[in-house]
Amino acid sequence: MENKIKSFVKKLSGAIKSQEQSHKDPVCGMDVKIDLNKSEYQGKTYYFCSSHCKKQFDSNPANFVN
Repeated sequence: MENKIKSFVKKLSGAIKSQEQSHKDPVCGMDVKIDLNKSEYQGKTYYFCSSHCKKQFDSNPANFVN
C-alpha cells in the first residue's frame, strides 16, 4: 500500500510541475500553462490559450514567429 501511495504522489508531483511551466501564446501574448492547444513549426512547439489562436497560427505561422 505504501508503494502505491508513493507512486501516486510522484505522478501527482510531475503533473503539477508540468502545469506550472508557462508558455507564451505567439498569437495573443497570453501566458499558457496547460498545453491542450499546441502546434509544431520548424521543429519548435508553440502553445496557445485557445483553439482560435491555434487556428490563426496554423493558417500562417511565419506571421507569428521571429
